[in-house]
Amino acid sequence: MVVWDEERLLALEVDAIHGLVPDSGNPPALRDETMLAVWAWSPRARLLALGPGVGCPDRVDDARETNGPGQAPGAPETYSPGLVPGAVARIAAALGDRAGAVEGGPCWLFPARLAVSVPSPLPVLVSTAEGRAVARRLDRPANWGACEWAELIGGDLGEWAMAVHGREPVSICHTPAANGIAAEAGIWTRPDFRGRGIATACVAAWSERERHTKDVLFYSTTAANHASQSVARALGLVPLGWIWRVRRAEGRQAAQTG
Repeated sequence: MVVWDEERLLALEVDAIHGLVPDSGNPPALRDETMLAVWAWSPRARLLALGPGVGCPDRVDDARETNGPGQAPGAPETYSPGLVPGAVARIAAALGDRAGAVEGGPCWLFPARLAVSVPSPLPVLVSTAEGRAVARRLDRPANWGACEWAELIGGDLGEWAMAVHGREPVSICHTPAANGIAAEAGIWTRPDFRGRGIATACVAAWSERERHTKDVLFYSTTAANHASQSVARALGLVPLGWIWRVRRAEGRQAAQTG
């Protein structure tokens, strides 16, 4: 079994979600045009990646500045939930009015085998040939477009697992982002079915499918999404770190792409 260090894991997850341009230098370049910068943190590694056409701001270092009272100068910047790291704040300030929202959230790694068994109160379909045939007879959720839904249930978007109530999928875990090595879990649950452990069962079933095609599985969410964080805790996922994003200001993005 391959053992990945934290630096490589951060790079794999950022690449899976936003795309890293190979051999693009240090810091590496992102393919994702909506991002100005991505800062990934773990206890023993850091990764800065910059959006298309974004030069490295002058005052960005390797985050070895103090991050609050009690830290010695030169000590590695520690992670404080909800507090924007100094490196991210400096990036956003240096980019000026090009920078839009700054957001962050925790990320986790799936272990080789989940430590818990996760029963579901509802039947869970998975993306086998039989499961795909059954899914074609289900009602499409309103938040999925017709073409995207056809791609999902046909397996074109990767593996999936969905809990079904009658003819309706009420929770779906799928693969919204991936590369050749890693996949990221994406979970949606209809509001009236939340809080019943259904999402946890779907994520567990998805991981059993996706681990056959990918070496590394990730799960991440935002700082404010406590329900999603509870899924990671219930599954016993391994905390990896935190990913902060500096989004391109909407007006700047429209000007660039229009």
